Amino acid sequence: MSDPVVPNPGASLNRPRARWLEASIRATAEAAEAISALFEQAGQGGVVIEPEIVPGRDADEGTADPDGFTLLKTYLADDPGIEARREILESRISLLRAFDLAPMGELEWRWLDEDDWANAWKSHYAIQRLGRSWVIKPEWQEFTPEPGDIVLELDPGMAFGTGLHPTTQTVLVCLEELVGNGSLAGLDILDLGTGSGILAVGAARLGATSILALDVDRIAVTAAAHNARLNGVSEAITVEHGTIGEPLPGLDPVPGLQPIEAYDGVMANIVARVIGERASAIAQAIRHGGWLITSGIILDRENEATDALVASGLDLVARHLRGDWVTQVWRRP
Repeated sequence: MSDPVVPNPGASLNRPRARWLEASIRATAEAAEAISALFEQAGQGGVVIEPEIVPGRDADEGTADPDGFTLLKTYLADDPGIEARREILESRISLLRAFDLAPMGELEWRWLDEDDWANAWKSHYAIQRLGRSWVIKPEWQEFTPEPGDIVLELDPGMAFGTGLHPTTQTVLVCLEELVGNGSLAGLDILDLGTGSGILAVGAARLGATSILALDVDRIAVTAAAHNARLNGVSEAITVEHGTIGEPLPGLDPVPGLQPIEAYDGVMANIVARVIGERASAIAQAIRHGGWLITSGIILDRENEATDALVASGLDLVARHLRGDWVTQVWRRP
């Protein structure tokens, strides 16, 4: 079993035979993007972002509260550099707190052994109903679908995209609205920052058979490929390690990624900074008449993404706000 959560790991924290040190903090959506960026820099296991859950009709079903606090977690590998990374992360979180960015809790730590590391997030995951038809179901929970349900079965592991976050949910609802009574059959789809693969799987369940899903986190790539198999849509989804535009240091160009007018639809559930930096590459990859759904954007930084996409020639056709999180739908003329 893992050690109890403590405010500061320091010398008083006894190490079991652990593989990962979990860092977690509760914060409002205002602070979540800044904390997420720090977690991405410090951790080797990506960032888990989970809103508070409002209980639903039974113990296994609930509704995410977009106005509540968000729980953020990251995982540091137990290697010789772990103490230095921990100290840097603590220092930077303290700076955020000093600037009074937004309400946030204490940065908490605990060591996880192999089994606890693999299952730590499961207690935060509930069955979710979204839009007209979506049902997001954890792999380990039982559920009897109703007529018309589109069930997305997920084992997200440590990858972002559990289906609890407002950004993930709103993209799925936007997909439903774009499709209407039709389907995505015959369309080429690009999923940037695929995380657990939930959006790529959703697109496949709506009929798409040619989906390229990208992520810069290898854990996410593994999780997305697993979830594609779990839902029986692996033939429709190709998962690759990488991104669009200029490759990041240490990342090779993505095989099969077509940069010019190759995709009918693009989903980008990534932070505003990355959308802004790669707006031109994203826009160029969309066919004329095609669409883009952007999400993962905190309200205070919306202009950072919006201005770059407008400058890249895209037209904003819809905007959704849940709490402090913005989702946008764009068209390329």
